[in-house]
Amino acid sequence: MKGSQLSRRSFLQKSGVVMAGSSLLLSGLPGTQLMAGTRQEPPINLRPQQKALVFLMLDGGNDSYNMLVPMSAPEYKEYSDTRGHLALPEQKLLPLNSFEDGKGEMFGLHPSMPEVQQLFNTNKLSFVANVGPLIERVSKSEFYSNTRRLPVGLMSHSDQFRHWQTSRPGERINRGWFGAFADVLQPDKTPGQVPMNISLAGSNIMQNGAVDTSYAITEKGSVGMLFKDQNGEFDRILQRSVDSVLNRRYDSPFKQTYASFTRTAQRQHESFSSAVNKVNLGTRFSDSDLSKQLKMVARSIKASADLGLPQQTFFLRYIGWDHHDELLKSHARMLRIVSQAMGEFQTALNELDIADKVVTFTGSDFGRTLTSNGNGTDHGWGGNIMVMGEAVNGGKVLGDYPSLALNSDLDVGDGVLIPTTSTDQVYAELAMWFGVNRNDLTTLFPNLGNFYKPATGEGLLGLINA
Repeated sequence: MKGSQLSRRSFLQKSGVVMAGSSLLLSGLPGTQLMAGTRQEPPINLRPQQKALVFLMLDGGNDSYNMLVPMSAPEYKEYSDTRGHLALPEQKLLPLNSFEDGKGEMFGLHPSMPEVQQLFNTNKLSFVANVGPLIERVSKSEFYSNTRRLPVGLMSHSDQFRHWQTSRPGERINRGWFGAFADVLQPDKTPGQVPMNISLAGSNIMQNGAVDTSYAITEKGSVGMLFKDQNGEFDRILQRSVDSVLNRRYDSPFKQTYASFTRTAQRQHESFSSAVNKVNLGTRFSDSDLSKQLKMVARSIKASADLGLPQQTFFLRYIGWDHHDELLKSHARMLRIVSQAMGEFQTALNELDIADKVVTFTGSDFGRTLTSNGNGTDHGWGGNIMVMGEAVNGGKVLGDYPSLALNSDLDVGDGVLIPTTSTDQVYAELAMWFGVNRNDLTTLFPNLGNFYKPATGEGLLGLINA
């Protein structure tokens, strides 16, 4: 970081990444902290109901203080002075419905996001300001004196990406909080039953549970044996041959397991395709991969009854937000894709009459430095996210939007901001909306008690409408 008060190596040392030579390299080997997700934990109480959570990971570190920008005169001047040539012109910002937070601040959006502006102004979307993984609250002085526990691998893509999926930043585990839902709701699936956790980004930690993992699909749907979806004579011959191979009993455990997995995958594909193909959707979606993926998510949620999945989670991953260079051009292009996709998705949910059953939220590895490295920004910590849905207390900037002046009480170097809201606080409210008993929240999020008091409700953001 140019002109940094705190070098990146020093930052990493404080957060426990650089230790005893090669310990970071060893963290991925068997028997180390990475394997901690195998331990058994008490089950949570989860009320079955027809709802879906959709998580969109902006992979790489979204420069979210150029996504949500202060527009009040003194705050915009702080922003402009700090960001320099990266600052967006005030007259080009999209105003947010004359909203004022508790400090009287007003905000605007990046000009590439008119659909998100519309969603905010119609109370279908809110922002949560300065969010990040936290074990406990930490002040600037405590950060420098190393007297508070900090997330493992702070500023590391792989670690922060993991923490956003587990909300357990003090450890490296391979199970996520969506996975805990499946452990409760689908402990014993039948061979052809589709998992409730559906991923459009392949394998992920967030949907890993103790019992099961995610069901991977593409923007076109599930993937099965192509010849089984055809009706030609040659395809029918292939079907009979493959069925004979898969239904045979084998002495070899490897062959028997392979045949069993393949049979299960094909049954799930046929179940999923049959249900989703019944859903007709007229909403027009853009040609971006993200829009096409969200179109499939909308159809999958509508098909939930036929799939026997009243509750579902979805994981999407939009890669490419590590803008060390060409920030302004790349950010504008990618925010345009996100805004269009989110607007189209919410329109589709309304068309399918399921908008009240779905909450969509974003996350990113970390926010970025407020200062420029020349033509981009470097890794930071706290950042802003979006939460969208009929159930959301919309049209708000929740949490504490920080001062963007350099050397503020939260700035630990070049505008790397200490988060004022923990991912735990956001996730706890989403989990309760999804059906988790309030008393089980600390089982799901062990650090939550450092930010939220279940007995009084202190620490709630007011993210979900009562």
